[in-house]
Amino acid sequence: MKKVLLTGLGPISNKIHSHKAAQGIIYADQLKNAGYDVTINLVNNKIYDYSPYEEVYVYHGSDWGGSLNLFGGIQAYTNTDFVKALSEYKGTVKSILIEFPDYAKLFQDRLTKANLTWDVDWDNLSAMTKAEVVDPNKIKFYKNVSFGDSHAISMYRPGWENISVPFSTLHGSINRGFETFICEKAEYDNIETYFGNIDIRHHLCRFDDPILEAQKLAKRYVDEITRIGDKYNAKVKVWEPLPIENESRKVPKTGWYKGTPFYGTWQQRTDVRNAFIDALNCDVYKWTENLVNEKGELDFQYMEKPQSIHLSRAAYPHWTGKEWTDDKIEETPTLDSFFGD
Repeated sequence: MKKVLLTGLGPISNKIHSHKAAQGIIYADQLKNAGYDVTINLVNNKIYDYSPYEEVYVYHGSDWGGSLNLFGGIQAYTNTDFVKALSEYKGTVKSILIEFPDYAKLFQDRLTKANLTWDVDWDNLSAMTKAEVVDPNKIKFYKNVSFGDSHAISMYRPGWENISVPFSTLHGSINRGFETFICEKAEYDNIETYFGNIDIRHHLCRFDDPILEAQKLAKRYVDEITRIGDKYNAKVKVWEPLPIENESRKVPKTGWYKGTPFYGTWQQRTDVRNAFIDALNCDVYKWTENLVNEKGELDFQYMEKPQSIHLSRAAYPHWTGKEWTDDKIEETPTLDSFFGD
């Protein structure tokens, strides 16, 4: 049964430095490793007709917020053909992780305001809001699981369940309990966690004694992974947080907190990070030494492009997914390509 993974707004970027595209490619890789014959609709390998595929899996982005983000507005939108192709599809549609958004209404509202019309089957597209919601992590049973904040997709490798929850601080995640990230009734051999990046970037330096607070948070972290390891009778490992990048790094406003892209100087946050790692009295996966420049900063060349805070897929330590895109000729995505760089 042939399947295709795509978005409701256009093809997925083939650029290895795109964080949003990386999550979609991971989902496709999970489908592949579950035994499915899956293709990705990529910017440099565009598919305009989905009828040859028996199932369509729609990925809505790693941070869908309920509205269309169209660079240049509806008048400049050039991916109309992909919206039309999806609207004309009559096979099985599955929506990844969230309920299928009402793209028909969202687009029609924009078109009405702009006094524009498209040749799109709006009724069929609207009916897709009833599509089955699926989680690629749950299609196949895994004995290994990795989870954490939005950076956690870099932990992905075949044979592992991988859960990435944007904006998840370590503090809040401990309060909720790590069971909330994984299947409570599952059986795991290995559990890996990746937290702390957001706490270090935005929160710990706001305290009077950031080093002490980092050490206290690390102790709570160890207590929580010990508890979760005992509960699942699994081996647990934590990943060290990323080094701190140069303060000149551009960060979209979606990554800001209380009006700033970070809190604390580079040195203050680096000291907090080091204190946090030193206080982790547990099995810590040390993996970032090759990602820093001569100044000790997280080097921009290993980060997503052209801005923001995540790693490029090329710098993932276990899996890069190059096999999905390296045999394609890279093109520059149009500005309104939903997952363009």
